[in-house]
Amino acid sequence: MKDLNGIEYDIDDFISYADGKKIVIFGAGKYGKHIYETLMNKDINVFGIYDNSKEILDSLKDTYPVISLENLKKHVDEYYFMIAVAKIEIVKIIRSQLCQYGVGPDKLIIPLPDIKTGYFDSLIMFDSEYCVQAVKEHWKRARYSGTQIADYFEMNDLYSLIVFETDELKGQLDQDLLNSRVVIKKKITTLEEFTDREEYDAVVVLDEKNYEMIEESLMQRTEKPIISIWDVVRF
Repeated sequence: MKDLNGIEYDIDDFISYADGKKIVIFGAGKYGKHIYETLMNKDINVFGIYDNSKEILDSLKDTYPVISLENLKKHVDEYYFMIAVAKIEIVKIIRSQLCQYGVGPDKLIIPLPDIKTGYFDSLIMFDSEYCVQAVKEHWKRARYSGTQIADYFEMNDLYSLIVFETDELKGQLDQDLLNSRVVIKKKITTLEEFTDREEYDAVVVLDEKNYEMIEESLMQRTEKPIISIWDVVRF
């Protein structure tokens, strides 16, 4: 399904992550109803639907499992919340609202773009926090689905890596390379730390919001592959 900016969202990610969980859909508009129907067609039970608009909830109560705000707050620790809004400004408001209710980030299922071009070429890119969130969510879902991140490197004969690492994603790649043949030879946090004197097969950049700038600088210093972490977690 596409949002107002024409960005495609992958409902399959929702389905695989929602299976077996007690789901509440937050957002009862066109997108929310579409996700509800999709999950129900896949035999995934939706415990309830909530929306900040009382008028919308009242109009749906005869056809959808509407949940009240009182019930939502009272049992908030029992649910996983699927934010069924494909607009970043509203996603941020709802995320903040749920945080105030005591919902941790591990209980949020947020709509994330499926392809890099649609995501990074849109206005959504100006929200760096959401950019980091997107990478983390796709990384988490890749692990949940059983994807072996190390396979990406081994399939491409990349066994020795230099990792450009940021605080937001610090240490994220280490656990994926355990028990594999892929080794992180060096970690750097600034471009000034990079030298091409190391023996390595590729540079992996764990900073998607600044990736284009980092890539441009590194291309002037090395002929080795420069890899976006987005491409790794979405392969």
